[in-house]
Amino acid sequence: MTKKVFLVSAFAWIARSLPLQQPYFQLLFFAPILLSLVACNQIVLNNDDFPNVTIHASGPSQADLNETVAQALDLCQVRDFLNDTRYRVLSSAFRSELHDRFKTTDQMYEAMVYDYTHGRTITVNGIPFDPTTVSTVETNIQPAHNAEELAEAGCIAEAQSDETVSSGMPPFITREFPDGTSHRILNIAITSDNSSRTVFVNMNNRTVESESPSGPSEKALACGAPQPAKNTTFITGVPGTANLVIRQGQNILWTFQAIRPGVSSGRRGSGVELRNVKYKGKTVLYQAHVPILNVEYENGGDCGPFYRDWQNHEWPLRCDGRDLAPGFRLCNSPAKSILDPPYTDGGTFTGVAVYVDGLEVVLKAQLEAAWYRYVSEWRFHVDGTLRPRFGFGAVYESPYCVCKVHHHHVYWRLDFDIETAGNNLVREFNNPLIIPPSNYHDKIYEIRRLRDPSRKRHWEISNTRTGSTYSLIPGSNDGTSSGFGIGDLWVLKYHSNEIDDGVTITKGEAAETRENIDQFLANRELVKDKDVVIWYAAHFRHDQSHDRSLVDHIVGPDIRPVRWRMSRAR
Repeated sequence: MTKKVFLVSAFAWIARSLPLQQPYFQLLFFAPILLSLVACNQIVLNNDDFPNVTIHASGPSQADLNETVAQALDLCQVRDFLNDTRYRVLSSAFRSELHDRFKTTDQMYEAMVYDYTHGRTITVNGIPFDPTTVSTVETNIQPAHNAEELAEAGCIAEAQSDETVSSGMPPFITREFPDGTSHRILNIAITSDNSSRTVFVNMNNRTVESESPSGPSEKALACGAPQPAKNTTFITGVPGTANLVIRQGQNILWTFQAIRPGVSSGRRGSGVELRNVKYKGKTVLYQAHVPILNVEYENGGDCGPFYRDWQNHEWPLRCDGRDLAPGFRLCNSPAKSILDPPYTDGGTFTGVAVYVDGLEVVLKAQLEAAWYRYVSEWRFHVDGTLRPRFGFGAVYESPYCVCKVHHHHVYWRLDFDIETAGNNLVREFNNPLIIPPSNYHDKIYEIRRLRDPSRKRHWEISNTRTGSTYSLIPGSNDGTSSGFGIGDLWVLKYHSNEIDDGVTITKGEAAETRENIDQFLANRELVKDKDVVIWYAAHFRHDQSHDRSLVDHIVGPDIRPVRWRMSRAR
């Protein structure tokens, strides 16, 4: 509450009555008065002004998933593939399949089983607890590794108890044979306090194919990346969905569903994912996540030069508090990642940390992609502002690629449903204007756009029936696009099969690993007064030797309400 005291007239009368012509007397007289005025105008926040958050578990549990997969593996059609083989379930998860018409979802499950004996992958899909819906597909693709397989590779490579085993980049390679079969070679880094080496392990015949002791260069020694956390591994595929409500006093401000990164949507995950985001009872976003993340090196050598990373390996961060849902912890104080002092790897909790930071409620998770550490974050302000954030860190391990200058490109997919799924309009603001006579112009068809700070360019998304509007304001640290990190923003019509761009390769040429959102522009569909999706990109030049206290390693835009009233229903 603001307290104002207006004493100007009284002070003026006193000033005329006293001998204050000398500067010394003026200072003695007016200094206490000015200080009292400042104190009287301070903003004093009561406890009711700060937000509070409730978290409730939603969806199936890990026990449900385990039982579902066990039932599927016991079916005759699956056993026929796996009898007398050495195999491992590398991944399993429940999936929500979206449908266009009303954005409804079907709950499905998928298990990726790798057969080491025959060098093949068996994909099992179905509706949970319904054996009549199970389907199996045999392919020669290589699924993502899991923590259990990584640990086995470390044992084969004879890693010692005081050494840390991590995945390399790319995490595995495929050794193909003339008949189309293949072997699966895991690329691992084994790190101790004094050294790090790269080892390639054949998981099919359980042998070490090659080992490359890698001594760091002088530049690598000085780059400042922390050591990887010991006795720590990532988590992926573990169910975790929660419904969150943010209040200020007794007033409900935000409601939404959050999905932990390990089971987020997209072929490679998408960080902390949001669904059905409402502010003051009205929908802002149907879905918000980061399905695309890639890296390019300025002078690659043994590194890259181009990678496509994954966003579904959860890594521990520091958060002490209470676990209120699987994978969700309410922290007693702000959670700390590798980007926070003392800039060390690892922590006490793996999943989505939730905490109050001033007038914001923050959701934060730390992710692992080989030697990279990423921070996926959403900040909900009581005034209706939503701040998507993504941070970039790394650890020190062979072949020390993180010590070479590289660029990260992150792409948010923001499915705006301003009040309703349809009837949405995207307008662009420019000052100086580019289309007379207004600073604003409508986006009529699908299009890709660049940021332009010189014109204060930003975008507004509104409901054409009600006038409710949110703006998308680029962040000051969001960088510029390049030949590899293409584009800054896309306006597209919603389609349920455009959750990601379909890229599954980890290391390849630029054309194989760069974003491919432009494919969705092929038909240049009408977006005015339709259900729209915005892809927003940020680009970050990562020089690990920079002082982290001086260089911000976090990017992201602001999503702010422009015209927004509380729903009458509330």
